Amino acid sequence: MKSRVLSILHRAPPAHGASKVGDFIANNKKINEEYNCYYITIKSSNTIGDIGKISLKKIYLLIELYFRVLWALVIFRPQKIYFTASVRSVAFYRDILLSTLFKIYGFFTKVNIYYHYHTKGINAFVSHSKKNLFLTKFFLKNVNLILLSPLLKDDFNKVKTFNKIFYLPNAVDSIIKKEDFDDYIKQKYQQVTTVNILYLSNMIKSKGYFEVLQLIKSYKDKNIHFHFAGAWQKKEDEIEFFNYIREYDLDAIVTFHGFINGKEKDELFRMSHIFMFPTRYKNEAFPLAILEAMSYGLITISTDEGSIPYILDSKSAYLIHETKALKEALSKALLDVRDREKIFYIRTRYENNFHTKKFEDNLLGILQ
Repeated sequence: MKSRVLSILHRAPPAHGASKVGDFIANNKKINEEYNCYYITIKSSNTIGDIGKISLKKIYLLIELYFRVLWALVIFRPQKIYFTASVRSVAFYRDILLSTLFKIYGFFTKVNIYYHYHTKGINAFVSHSKKNLFLTKFFLKNVNLILLSPLLKDDFNKVKTFNKIFYLPNAVDSIIKKEDFDDYIKQKYQQVTTVNILYLSNMIKSKGYFEVLQLIKSYKDKNIHFHFAGAWQKKEDEIEFFNYIREYDLDAIVTFHGFINGKEKDELFRMSHIFMFPTRYKNEAFPLAILEAMSYGLITISTDEGSIPYILDSKSAYLIHETKALKEALSKALLDVRDREKIFYIRTRYENNFHTKKFEDNLLGILQ
């Protein structure tokens, strides 16, 4: 008989790394054929701006989630529990509450519990107070951790109450098939009149979009166009963004596409040559946008935040330690923009490490 797996995870909306991975797991044919799966969606925020805020709706959704998990434990009786865990704020206390159900259930029934972390910040959270340290040790007691890369292991040095650590790098599917990639590159670089540079992520200031925007006024007389795409977290950031464009007369070389998905996102990646993501977002762990850029063979300029140095190497990207080095990195990337050997290396690195087939095999290996 198939093992029973209860999966409690995030699903879109809103669209972020954890919800995209949750959608992939829930819809994956291979995983659902291997195991008898029961899925419960963690419902809390409908937009990026709602994350971390308290509301009556969230309290209702928490109560609903608690009783759905309780019902699943009693009726479904899982042998494995997969749970998307949070690091801090209101979501952490929600998770603490849910974990008491797991622990009581585990007292009566043999069960393997896996907490999948899509972010970082445990060390900072437990260092803030003794209460945070105590609660996190309780939360992690006798569970297995699934981390995105070995670079995030040190985040858990102060909380050693867990059982084992497994590593599961994020992954994305590729719209361009492996056998079609050569034709795609030939057509794309047959005649390049304008170099298209892309920032695609949630429009959160610490993710670096404003640093890219400030750089643009130096390229007004070049055959370069800058594209931004993503959802706004704050209205005041949106106003500042467009005011800056007007102040420095950048309308001709800047396009803001808003939140895009599906065909629009595919078309934007296909036309782009360089991907810029100079993030210093405190929770940045393993950005899917970089993996998407790699699947299209884009040269990436990013920072050494979180697991980004695990994803990218010196042959596939330009990693910077400080955002003031952004202009120099872009100058180098512009020289390499037609380097076919580099483009194919980036694509191969993606296929070997960050394709969804690799992810599903890794996840099945962990659960087994």
